[in-house]
Amino acid sequence: MSATPIPQTPPSIAGTRAVKDAVAGTLAGIFARTAVAPVDRVKLILQVRGSIVPCCGTCQPNKVLQSRKAWNVFRAIIREEGFTSLWRGNVPIVLIQAGTSALNFMFMEQYKLAAASSITHLSERYPAMREEGGRSRRFVSSFLSGGLAGATTITFLYPLGFLRTRLAADIGNASKQERVYPNGMRDVTRSIWRSDGFKGFYKGYGIALASVTVYRVVYLGGYDFLKSEIHVNNGDGGVPPTIGQKFLAAQSVSMAASISYYPLDSVRRRMMMEAGKLDHERMYSNSIHCFQRILKEEGLRGFYLGIGADLVRSVGAALVLVSYDEIKRLMNDR
Repeated sequence: MSATPIPQTPPSIAGTRAVKDAVAGTLAGIFARTAVAPVDRVKLILQVRGSIVPCCGTCQPNKVLQSRKAWNVFRAIIREEGFTSLWRGNVPIVLIQAGTSALNFMFMEQYKLAAASSITHLSERYPAMREEGGRSRRFVSSFLSGGLAGATTITFLYPLGFLRTRLAADIGNASKQERVYPNGMRDVTRSIWRSDGFKGFYKGYGIALASVTVYRVVYLGGYDFLKSEIHVNNGDGGVPPTIGQKFLAAQSVSMAASISYYPLDSVRRRMMMEAGKLDHERMYSNSIHCFQRILKEEGLRGFYLGIGADLVRSVGAALVLVSYDEIKRLMNDR
């Protein structure tokens, strides 16, 4: 059986499409992440609270760390550090999200185009994948391209995520006393560079690659697949999904993605906190050791600290997906 010819996208059209994907993804990412930044910081503090140590031996434990409940942590941050500190670490996270969204959506579309060739070859062996636009074909294309897009993006942007984690977990008071990095990104960058060099910015990269790939497979791949399912089943002619349908699909996959990757992400965040410490100060020798200690000392619950805040934050992740679609639609209409 001969392979079905694959239509080639002209380079000029492919380039224009990639630029639109990147611009739409950037705008959607900035909007959504800034909106949920306070929830994200609460979630992160709960995740890494076991790895946060005072900046000096005489410092008393910060009140922000005295509760495992998201609402109590939220109130303590405002009381101890001021309202605007809820956005501490938001500059790198906006840069991360802008870059992540731009690269994710751009790579997603490019990988989907590239996957068409592989899927055509697979269809020669698996009859279920021979139908153009069939469910099996769409499923493989969506989930494969989503995972690859996530893996590629995290490799480029990991150092920014690393800096953001260290800043968001740096707890002090409104006058910057007791903080390890009072001058923000400049201090944390210098500290990591002096202690570990360039490799220090990739501390925990292996576990990050695994966790982000899992997340993006469900988040990007799941959303793309659900949209195609809704489109196919919306009436005889296949009506595009409404904004409401898109948001329900986006919220569903965002929550599913959060639950599926959260244990790996907790290990990743704690490994990030190890960079810059002296050997005798480090709690974990590697990701496996970190996983074992959390399980032994904190139980399964230790892997899901802050999951409630993360599920609330998933609204923002859903907004990224829907905003991207709508911004891209507006750009295409012009």
